[in-house]
Amino acid sequence: MKQRLWTENLTVKYPSGRRGVIYRLFKQYVRLVHSVYYRRVYFLGRENMPENAPLMVVSDHQNSLNDALALVFAINARDRRKIRAIARADAFDFPVFGTIFRGLGIMPAFRLMYQGIGSMANNGDTFLKTYYELLNNGTVIIYPEAGHQDKRWLGKFSYGYLRIAFEAAEKGNFEKEVFVMPSCNHYSDYINIREDILIKFGKPISLKPYYELYKEKHRTAQREVNELVRNSVAELMLNITDLDNYDAIDFLRNTYGIKYAKDNGFNPCKLPEKLLADKQFVKHLDTLKTSEYENEIQQVYDDAVFLNDKIRELKISDKSFERKPMFIRNIFGTLCFAILFPLYIAALISTSLVIYPPKLINRRIKDIMLHGTITLILSTIVLIPLLNIIVFFVAWAIADSALIALAYLVCLPFLYIFVITYEKAWKRHKSRIRFCNLLKKDKLTELTGIRTHIHENLDKLLKLKREQN
Repeated sequence: MKQRLWTENLTVKYPSGRRGVIYRLFKQYVRLVHSVYYRRVYFLGRENMPENAPLMVVSDHQNSLNDALALVFAINARDRRKIRAIARADAFDFPVFGTIFRGLGIMPAFRLMYQGIGSMANNGDTFLKTYYELLNNGTVIIYPEAGHQDKRWLGKFSYGYLRIAFEAAEKGNFEKEVFVMPSCNHYSDYINIREDILIKFGKPISLKPYYELYKEKHRTAQREVNELVRNSVAELMLNITDLDNYDAIDFLRNTYGIKYAKDNGFNPCKLPEKLLADKQFVKHLDTLKTSEYENEIQQVYDDAVFLNDKIRELKISDKSFERKPMFIRNIFGTLCFAILFPLYIAALISTSLVIYPPKLINRRIKDIMLHGTITLILSTIVLIPLLNIIVFFVAWAIADSALIALAYLVCLPFLYIFVITYEKAWKRHKSRIRFCNLLKKDKLTELTGIRTHIHENLDKLLKLKREQN
């Protein structure tokens, strides 16, 4: 067995670092489901990870468990180092979730703002495990914002993660070089299934240059490092700081922003390039907001909010304005959906127990950032295994062949993807038909004019800005 450092045992029984076969199979199973849940997964900057060194990965938090799982898989895809993650303690309140989280190496953190001052003493075990893992070149994932955000912006960082990192170094007599690595999670869509996700790592920040300062002034060292880390995370992600105009900016980056990306050499269909284009676009908007064009850009924001509200009210898509309405295209599309409908029904019958129970539960949960976790965990841990068992034996009984039943079981993930894809495409198709009907009735004249005005004003303002620079 590999020699372990700092094995002081107070209340924690430390693991040997080896994992059983059941754990490894379970983790591979979760990884497989994760790859089905998302359409495309991008891992960027993994070459920045220091090898054979204590590593604390710090990230923005714009989802719930999905954030942690994505980071775990991103790190594991590069090497097999031991990974722990720290999550809010109230996430462990559900017995099944608590067991799953601990099985995946996620540890609870009790916070003053959520569980009260009396709960802070419960952090002892988590801190000790974290010290132990770091000093043995493990990786710890933590979210300094404490709670997850419901928008694409970076909240304040608490100093707790740096307290843990510096105390781990202190436990090792400052002989180990502890690194803090900034990262970000970025989603094409927070809520829906079969969307894209991006995990991006920045340059690691060594705490070693701050050891002497920390010995004399704990808080000063933490404050200086925290500023570096937070700025690094903000630089990696899409950080919309103008929260007063957040809805307008978010709408514009998903509408005019597609045109902006193409005009500036980015491919908006690839999430990493769309992220770079969005960051550049939002930065230009912020510059305009603090310039002599403040009133003009504010009018664009006001028009964008009005347009977005009307589009939602009419249940149409902004993309429909870009395409020339064609009656034949709509007829052909409807025919294709009709032909595929029997297959959709058959696939829906096979997968409905996986798809709809999470939807029913999520209707009762106001925090939309938890919806993805509910869907992923409930489907992964409970519904998919149960469905697979039922489907296997039913198919075996009907076909009288275990081989056919097994083949049908293998097809289930593809049927699941087909159902989700069919429903999304049908929603877009209905939106296009509705758009055409409204256009024929001359009910989109005002919105078309406002949209054209927004694009023309943005073209003009961005051109003026470039000329000034």
